[in-house]
Amino acid sequence: METEGESSDAYTEVFERFGIQATDIPDRSCYVYSPVFRTVVGGRQAAVKRTRRPIGAANALASWLGELSRRGVRVVQPLPVPDNPAAVGDRCWVAYPWITGTPYDGSAEHIALAGDLLGRMHAAAGGPEEIPRFSWPDHDQASVDEDVEGLTAVFKRHAPELLDRVLPRLSSWLQDFMTETLPPIRDAGLPVVVASMDFRANNLVYTPDGPILIDPDNAEMAARILDLALAVLLFHNEAEGAPPRLFDVKEWAVFRDAYAQHVELTPDERRLWPVALRYMLLEWCVWSLIAAEEWGDWERPQQRGFLMALADAELETFAL
Repeated sequence: METEGESSDAYTEVFERFGIQATDIPDRSCYVYSPVFRTVVGGRQAAVKRTRRPIGAANALASWLGELSRRGVRVVQPLPVPDNPAAVGDRCWVAYPWITGTPYDGSAEHIALAGDLLGRMHAAAGGPEEIPRFSWPDHDQASVDEDVEGLTAVFKRHAPELLDRVLPRLSSWLQDFMTETLPPIRDAGLPVVVASMDFRANNLVYTPDGPILIDPDNAEMAARILDLALAVLLFHNEAEGAPPRLFDVKEWAVFRDAYAQHVELTPDERRLWPVALRYMLLEWCVWSLIAAEEWGDWERPQQRGFLMALADAELETFAL
């Protein structure tokens, strides 16, 4: 969270709702991709950010985080101050303690600790009924064409070497998504958990007691192998201390084996794992490749390297 983002000027009501003094209001967000403000709430260093909406979902998420903490799972949870989370306009906001520690360094130790934490989270299983449910997509040909056109334009501008080698494969998979990729995952009755749906190195702070997930606010009830697949594909996304690529075979084995200490995947999950990887590549990672242009990520060497590797991902690397 070191890159500065948008100005804080538009968020006066948010700061007032949390009782933040004018002298503690930062000039800008400390995160470029969304508003996250390092400030002081209730006398404690805090991160104030958006969370799930409506407020019932925000409160359910807070309850889930509290339950995880009681089970010894290291996740951030809202500060014990009034009206936290809080609805402000049509958004919901939460104040978390600011966690100090070290960022991910790409070491085998850090990878194992991350896999262990995700496994513990998935082993905790369900949460309150008000936690949002994962929504299955319903793409038409126009949305497929839009994705293909978006990839083509981005590759032409930033990675022309991918046009002949990568674009045909992704385009073919996108065309077949609604018939070949979605139904097997959607209809298999796979185990569902409260999934963070954003488990990445950039959202972990490493402390002497292990990593803490500091951004749980995309959480929803979802098939756990989709959450695992997303973590595998996007773990190094936006993480400045990470290598500019996906996990290699050895790194994935370290992450997978640490995760497996807490979760035993079912035969159906194992059978559908390659489909889950393809699902998340097409649904989440294609969007990431296209949206990265808006943030200037293709111009940043570390992030460009990661995006190139993501586009050209060899999913067979991540065998169970």
